[in-house]
Amino acid sequence: MRTRVLGPNDNRYTFEFVTLQLTTNRPRIPRRMWGHGMCITMDQSVRRFQSLASICKAITDGDVSEANRLIALQGPDGFEGDAADRIGESPVMLALSTGHPRLARRLVAAGYRPDLWESAALDMASELHRIAVSASDRIDICNAEGWAAIHLACYAHAYDALGVLCEFAADPNTVACNSALETPLHAAVRVDDPRLIETLLAAGADPRFTDAAGRAPIQLAIELASVEAAGVLVSIES
Repeated sequence: MRTRVLGPNDNRYTFEFVTLQLTTNRPRIPRRMWGHGMCITMDQSVRRFQSLASICKAITDGDVSEANRLIALQGPDGFEGDAADRIGESPVMLALSTGHPRLARRLVAAGYRPDLWESAALDMASELHRIAVSASDRIDICNAEGWAAIHLACYAHAYDALGVLCEFAADPNTVACNSALETPLHAAVRVDDPRLIETLLAAGADPRFTDAAGRAPIQLAIELASVEAAGVLVSIES
């Protein structure tokens, strides 16, 4: 199944989604061999897996009401400890990329554990700091869509998250691992945010880096009529 959602390159992304199905025709461990508590835990885990997969499908289908209903069904802390790596796709990033940040935050409030990229996009500085402390060597790695955490922080105007990333020496010249080949400065230009640009420049961002179309950030700013971003970039060239 394919769907298109908002993104920086030609203003849209294309995502591939795979529908996950649980099979019941596999051999089962006899219940007498696992404690009653383990049976409950496994049953709860399967239900949460199915619920997260259903939430991803609802978001993909544009049915936000259904996604909210599914989250509410789990109750407080219903997704405690669950994360994107459990289901192979990120309901948080799906919600954010389709313009539903409140839905993404409802998932986190219900116990969903955001990863490096999700924390950056949600501007969750404390969680991002916790992740960076234990995985500073992964801070510049791109996610499945080809964006590093520093790109996502810029697209989300996530000033606190960007501050944490700079604190842990995230590369301000990281090139996106997708067809856009954009740097964080390009991302900041797209959202026309001079504060982001100033922070990136102070961290060592090079405004001469070009994207896949051969455009430096200043050229992209002119093309997009990003007036405030252009003003900052022009000032450093004069």
